[in-house]
Amino acid sequence: MDLYTEGVATRTALPDEAVDLTASELHHRVLARLVSVLEFLVANRTLVLSDIFLRVRAEDGSEEQVSPDVALVPEARPGRRTVYRVPDEPVPTLTVEVLSPANHRSDGARVLADKRSLFGRIGVATHIEIDPDRGQVTTWLHNGTELEEGEPTTCCEHPALDGLRIETAPGVVRLFLPGGREFIDVPTEMARAEAERDRAEAERDRAEAERVRADTERARAERLARALREAGIDPTSI
Repeated sequence: MDLYTEGVATRTALPDEAVDLTASELHHRVLARLVSVLEFLVANRTLVLSDIFLRVRAEDGSEEQVSPDVALVPEARPGRRTVYRVPDEPVPTLTVEVLSPANHRSDGARVLADKRSLFGRIGVATHIEIDPDRGQVTTWLHNGTELEEGEPTTCCEHPALDGLRIETAPGVVRLFLPGGREFIDVPTEMARAEAERDRAEAERDRAEAERVRADTERARAERLARALREAGIDPTSI
């Protein structure tokens, strides 16, 4: 969360870089791993934005901005943004906030509520809040006019996460890839993927060698049978 990024409808200049004033050490660890796993899963087809301003321009020209921890935008191109502007660019389909204890107190809670309100007004379809201190995940879904809060749970596997499953307990957030394997880090996953490709290639080579061996044996048997028939011997009698 960012006390600098509360929604402010104004025509005055807005800052272009977000400084997160409510984040804890646990918040940073969870957020870093979450961004890594989402980029690993969807980066080739979905823009993953993290800790940059989402600035929204109203019809009267006024602007409001917040800084989502994570936003996914399937139709946007990667760039060098410090500010992501709506409606100039597509509305994110998913936003995620990683909470800290400060988000349950005064200014931190107000900033979080301002973010939810803005996400709802622009039509973000799914908003997820991960509270690693309490070990909870809450999913907010757009009901046509605003974001509507779901029940807090210890596990989240929403389709908007592209197969990622989030499991929580107080002080712990675990991330599981499609197929059920726990995400460690990108280098580990790249090494695993390479090992799986090597195993698959070795299996293809083995299957091809077996096919060639079978074809060779079949051709040899056919030549032998032909030679026997030419000699007047019924191959099936042998």
